[in-house]
Amino acid sequence: MGSNNQSDSQNRRTFIDEARRAQLIQCAIDAIDEVGYKRATLAEIAGHAGITKGAIFYHFANRDELMNAVFMHLVNAGGEFILAGVAAAETPRDQLRAYVQSFIAALKVDPKAIRVLFVIMRNLADENHGREWSPEDYALQETAIASLEDILRRGQEAGEFGEFDVRSMALMIRGTTEMIPPFIEAYPGLDTEAYGRDLVLFFERACGVKRPRKPQ
Repeated sequence: MGSNNQSDSQNRRTFIDEARRAQLIQCAIDAIDEVGYKRATLAEIAGHAGITKGAIFYHFANRDELMNAVFMHLVNAGGEFILAGVAAAETPRDQLRAYVQSFIAALKVDPKAIRVLFVIMRNLADENHGREWSPEDYALQETAIASLEDILRRGQEAGEFGEFDVRSMALMIRGTTEMIPPFIEAYPGLDTEAYGRDLVLFFERACGVKRPRKPQ
């Protein structure tokens, strides 16, 4: 009986701790979007959360750890959205289309999250100027690239795609889609839906997809 009560108490504490971490991550996102990355201090974030600055240290060792947690939260949320779109498509060709379209659709689901993600990326790049990629950076990229390679490889096996180097094509698709958010930021009047359709057509042609002829 005592053991069960202790286990329940630990589970409640774990749930509360996770909820508080999630709250702090969201408060950090709000603070960065409102005052900028450099001015989003722990004190500023604590103010958004309605707690003292010292209370943050129970959950995060320092500001860098919190910012890394924010970054990973945003990356994972975006990745899950895109993969859900891909999973809903049936054929490799449809999955390629879904990958590109879901990437662009994700930009509209939570614009604040996208803004903050790229603000953090720019600042981390500035802070780590000249630093080589870490194992974590490679792991994130390889996870995304692996899903593209799987789509392309299955498309070739099914005869939906032509012959090309799967690794090279996956890198080109990934590199192009990663440039969409900063490109849209630079050209706010861009018709993102039309841009997405053009990208789909471009990559379908690059992959050798044969489009049905229009009736004469």
